[in-house]
Amino acid sequence: MVGVAVAGTPILLSKIGGRVYAIDAVCSHYYGYLPRGELTGHTVICPVHKAQYDIDTGKVVKNVPALMRLAGRRNATDLRIYDVEVVENKVRVKV
Repeated sequence: MVGVAVAGTPILLSKIGGRVYAIDAVCSHYYGYLPRGELTGHTVICPVHKAQYDIDTGKVVKNVPALMRLAGRRNATDLRIYDVEVVENKVRVKV
C-alpha cells in the first residue's frame, strides 16, 4: 500500500494479484490515514480505530467497535473508489 495525492485528493493505492486498486486514503470515521494501516487480502484496516474497508468496492466490511461509535457519535461510512489504468508502468487514477 502507498498513499499518494491526485489533484489534491489523498488516495490509497494497493497492488493485489497484479491489479492496482485506488480508494480514499482517509478513514471516514475519524480521519485515520489508511496507508499506515494494514492490508489483509482485499481489506484495509484503519490504524486508528480499526474500521475495515473492502478495497474492491469501498464498502465498510467491519465498523468501529460499538463503544467507539457511541462515544464519538460517528460510524465509518463507505469510501470512494477510483478507476485505475496502468500504462507503460505508470499508474493513472481518475478522480
